[in-house]
Amino acid sequence: MKNFIFIALAVILISSLGCKDKGNNNIKVQVDIQNGSAKQYIYLDLVELDGVAPTVFDSVLIDKENGHGELRAGKKDPEALIRLRFQKDQGDFFIVPDQDQISLSIDIKKPDQYTVSSSGSKDLKSLLIGFNGRIASIDSIRGVVQSFGTANDSGRVQAEQTYMKIVEETGMYLVDVARNTSTAAVALYALTMAKNNVKDSLVLPVVDGLSSRFPNSPRVYKFSEVYKSMSNVKLESELVGKPAPDFSLPDVNGNMIELKSLRGKYVLVDFWASWCRPCRMENPNVVQAYQNFKDKNFVILGVSLDKEKDPWLKAIKDDKLDWAHVSDLNFWDSEVVPLYKIEGIPFNVLIDPNGIIIAKELRGSALQDKLRAVLK
Repeated sequence: MKNFIFIALAVILISSLGCKDKGNNNIKVQVDIQNGSAKQYIYLDLVELDGVAPTVFDSVLIDKENGHGELRAGKKDPEALIRLRFQKDQGDFFIVPDQDQISLSIDIKKPDQYTVSSSGSKDLKSLLIGFNGRIASIDSIRGVVQSFGTANDSGRVQAEQTYMKIVEETGMYLVDVARNTSTAAVALYALTMAKNNVKDSLVLPVVDGLSSRFPNSPRVYKFSEVYKSMSNVKLESELVGKPAPDFSLPDVNGNMIELKSLRGKYVLVDFWASWCRPCRMENPNVVQAYQNFKDKNFVILGVSLDKEKDPWLKAIKDDKLDWAHVSDLNFWDSEVVPLYKIEGIPFNVLIDPNGIIIAKELRGSALQDKLRAVLK
């Protein structure tokens, strides 16, 4: 597999799950690599889960004959995530630095069978194996949905229902992990991934429980406070019922498209990115909504928070997103992020023909239900 771990980078609710004290490199990570490339550097990074690029802690040169190396990371921190990556070989491996010395053994040909000595890292591995297995099922059924093309028969409806059920079950799996894990970093990471696929009413009780389970954790406290503030209905009133903020961004051919040029139609502005797994999971539902309502004065404008053009274009093609797309390829620095107060993706707003936002965050069946109500 190309990447053993998938990080769902929305805007993560906490400022960082990394250990900020990069100058205090007390932790020793002993690494043993089998079946690696002839000679390459391996790197240990501090992972900032708020969209900031990871910072290198340490690196060491290894070769195929002697795949052993020792790297240093910051201080012991059961709330943090650090990443091991390779100069040449594919795959990233994440550990929780919850003890002073950690051993990590990896066979490049069998990446999901790696072993790690720290208890928090084992907990994280269990989460990732469970999550990746569910993602594989989601990708498989998504392929079935896409195989129907524009057809809207009973087979497609059944496939879509199966798809949405697996997505929902995946979200609840993450919530259950967060509820039961004894590792703060795993709880925060699981809830971060679940955020865009599980209702706040199901997540909030788990968030409340984190404070009692990890009473001395500043990151848990911050996560809880930020999540609750984001769930407040105040954010709804800041957008719905008001004119949609205008913007102008280049499309896939470099031509500028201005939002207000679509005035007179119902417009779903869909904020997403090729790297965002929850976005890709939601795309079949958006495709079906477009097929059902495109002849009823309804259009979609896809706005990507990608950084690179090629993955963006490939995702459009692979997911069959047959509507206009724009992006400044500025990631979270895109001008649309503050305009629409985007805290995470997927995110969307529905705009009426007069340019007024009439709904936001329409996912799953809620999107088509709203469109049926307004496009009579």
